[in-house]
Amino acid sequence: MKNLLIISSKKYLTKKISKDIFKILDKNKFNYATHEIDSLEEKKYRSNKIDLVISIGGDGTALKAMRIAWQLNSPLINIGPGRLGYLVSSPDNLQSILNDWNGSNYEFVERKAIIQNEDQNFPSFNEVVIIKNSPTRILDLEIETYQQKVKLRGDGIILSTSLGSTAYNYSAGGPIIQNNIDVISITPISPFSKFPRSIVVNKDSLINISINKNQDYAIQFDGVAEIQEKNTENTKYSYNLSNKSVKILGTDNNPKLDLFLNQILR
Repeated sequence: MKNLLIISSKKYLTKKISKDIFKILDKNKFNYATHEIDSLEEKKYRSNKIDLVISIGGDGTALKAMRIAWQLNSPLINIGPGRLGYLVSSPDNLQSILNDWNGSNYEFVERKAIIQNEDQNFPSFNEVVIIKNSPTRILDLEIETYQQKVKLRGDGIILSTSLGSTAYNYSAGGPIIQNNIDVISITPISPFSKFPRSIVVNKDSLINISINKNQDYAIQFDGVAEIQEKNTENTKYSYNLSNKSVKILGTDNNPKLDLFLNQILR
């Protein structure tokens, strides 16, 4: 029997969408465990065989589930109503997706992540954000790639995947990128120096970012601040696009421009 892991929040587990999904899983006689996303002990499942992860919720839950599926090396289905829903699929399609998956007649898309300092434990499928903590100070950075250096003074910087190009990257003036293009977009946040536009580099690029000493900053991975720092010496971080991917069922590489622009411009 195949083992499924259901990832959701306490709010969504009480909604009709979750109850309908549980009925589908029971009807198909799947063995599954359900856990709230904020209390999930990820290490508990690394030694277990999880055949499929299903997330129920919005895009925030989907991003957390992508990290868990990445760590478990399991495929993933993201289900949710979502107002915009760039990362989630409709629950109406779940039965057909499960039929294809159970019959090994499925297709999936692969999503790569941005990795910091070669650490696979904090994959960022949307973006890594380096941002100042002090409202009155400018953050001093130096960006190096292909032995070329550019200085930046501003509120911070966004390193975005193509999947995350319609998130914070877009809000900061970055480009919308087709989801199946493996690139990293480098977008400044409120730049004070001459760095007014995004730079897009290819999948093989290594990006080194140096932060001058005596800076107060945070580093966020898909919206979660994993690093809070007041450095007393110059600090360097390296970023690249992963070779490893998370495999997602029930979606495609359509950038959903009509959905995105109609919501933003309405």
